[in-house]
Amino acid sequence: MEGMKKMKERSDSSRRVFPAAWLAALLLLVLPALAAERPRAEMFAPGIISLPERIEFCLAMSPDEQEIFFTVRKAPGQWEIHHACRRDGAWQASTIAPFSGTFSDSEPCFSPDGRRLYFSSNRPGPAGAAAAAAADFDIWLVERLDGGWSAPRPLPGPVNGPGDQWRASQSRAGNLYYSSQGLWRCAFDGAAVSEPVKLFDPRQPGALVGGHAFVAPDESYLLTAWMNGPGGRGGWDLYVSFRDAQGNWGPSINLGDEVNTAAGEDFPLVSPGGRELFFFRYQKGEGGESGDIYRIDASILDAIRNKAETN
Repeated sequence: MEGMKKMKERSDSSRRVFPAAWLAALLLLVLPALAAERPRAEMFAPGIISLPERIEFCLAMSPDEQEIFFTVRKAPGQWEIHHACRRDGAWQASTIAPFSGTFSDSEPCFSPDGRRLYFSSNRPGPAGAAAAAAADFDIWLVERLDGGWSAPRPLPGPVNGPGDQWRASQSRAGNLYYSSQGLWRCAFDGAAVSEPVKLFDPRQPGALVGGHAFVAPDESYLLTAWMNGPGGRGGWDLYVSFRDAQGNWGPSINLGDEVNTAAGEDFPLVSPGGRELFFFRYQKGEGGESGDIYRIDASILDAIRNKAETN
């Protein structure tokens, strides 16, 4: 009887130990998976593209994701566009783009087919064009040729009007979104542009929506940057607005703590394959200033869309 009693005690003890051990093992499996579900932003190509001694921003990526252009600051208010290629899966050091380096050029963006590259520049217009102010930035483009790029040419009016025009992003349908004291949209077929239309924040009629936009190729969403926008973390933050089946833009939604910080985030881009979201992060403090390109899993946009649709 005494032996049976001891066996029962051991059995009861085992029943207490095994569930605890099983639970611990389960946590070891589940916790890393839960952590993996929360994307984390990381610097893009540190030591190759993102360098500590310079400020680089506004990435443009070719449709095959093997070629990039981006802006490098030469001095405050002076920029040039750099170019780099990926070889054997690794990004190579950048060089100044063949059409840049003389004037102040900034904010490149590919057309969805990769045949055009738009950028902002203060270079003088072609002969016969109306004279522009020395500090005036207009939208220019270069076209891909066999073995290189064409000479730059400005977009026709009325896009390049008074004031500065910045960061042009184009959809597959040919709609061009750009910033000029607000966010504008026009159609561009490579030769002529339609009359630009100013976009507004649908939550606040008459209030300008953010700028430095990136539009999805199918125009299903629009990424913008706001200075001190609603729900902002500080400085510039990134937002997304989704378009419904009727073509109406929804409210601009802050991308949240995975992307936005108390520093400043700007110039969003989703890779052509839709896997990664790239953006610029700028910080300034007692130790000086820094600005680099970051990336994060673009699935955060799906999570934001799903949450917005269920609310």
